[in-house]
Amino acid sequence: MDSKNLYENTLFEELDYLKDIELYSQRYSNKLTVNRVFDEKYYHSMRHVTFLLPAYNEEQSIGPLVKNIRRYPKSKVIVVDNNSKDKTAYVAKKSGANVLKERKQGKAHAIKRGFENVKSDFIVMLDADNTYDPEDAQKLLKPLMDGKADVVLGSRLLGKREKGSISRFNLVGNRLLSFFASILFSKVSDVCTGYWAFQRKVIDSLLQEGIDSDGFDLEVEMFSKISNNNFRVLEIPINYKNRLDSPKLNGLNDGIKIFKRMLSYWIKTRRVRR
Repeated sequence: MDSKNLYENTLFEELDYLKDIELYSQRYSNKLTVNRVFDEKYYHSMRHVTFLLPAYNEEQSIGPLVKNIRRYPKSKVIVVDNNSKDKTAYVAKKSGANVLKERKQGKAHAIKRGFENVKSDFIVMLDADNTYDPEDAQKLLKPLMDGKADVVLGSRLLGKREKGSISRFNLVGNRLLSFFASILFSKVSDVCTGYWAFQRKVIDSLLQEGIDSDGFDLEVEMFSKISNNNFRVLEIPINYKNRLDSPKLNGLNDGIKIFKRMLSYWIKTRRVRR
C-alpha cells in the first residue's frame, strides 16, 4: 500500500470515533479546541477565518444564518449574491456580511468570485439556505488549525439529518455519486455536501488550476482536483436541517451533470499522466 492510500485509510478509520468535537478534543488533550480559539494563547483565532456563502434568492434564510455566524468574534462573512431577485443582498448586508455581486449565473461562478476575494488563512464555505449549522464550523476548523488536514468536508450522511431534509431519491443519488468518487479519486461519504473548510493554499491551487463548473457540479470538481493534487482530506459528521423553501437542485438533471463532470475530469487526468 502506498503512502497516500495508507494516509487516507488512517484518516477515515478515525471517523469511527471522531463523532463530535468532544471526542476529538479528548484524543488531542494537549491541544486547545476550537471552542477556545478566542483564547489569545491559541496560535490561530477566528480573525483568520472567512465564511463564504453563495446566495441566490435566500431572503428568508440569509439573515438568521449570517447573525449566527457573527457569533464567532472577529471572523469575516462574505455573501456572494448571484443575481437574486429578492432582498437577499440587502438582508445580508444589514445582518453584518460583506456582499459581493456575481453576474454570471451559477453557484460555481459565485464561489469562484468569493475565492478570488478571500484573504484569510482558513475559509469555510456553506450554502446560504440555513440548512447547515454554523456551530459545526468549529469541528471542521479544528483539524485544519491543528495541521491534521488541508480540507475538511462536513458529511451529512455520517451526521444527523432532520426528517425530510434530503429526499430518498437525492439520498440514493448522493450515495451513488460518492461511491463513484471513492473509486475514481479517494474515499468520501458525501461528495455533494455544501459545507467545506479549506486552508488558504487549497483555494490558491483551485484558482490556479481553474474552476470549470458553473452550477452544482462544483463540489465534485473541487473534490476531484483536491484529491488528484494529494491534499489531505478529512470528513467530519455534521447536522443537516430542512430548508425554508423549495430546493433549487434538480435531482435527476443535476445528478447526471455532476456524474459527467466527475467522469470527464477522471478521463482528463488519465490522459495527462499517460
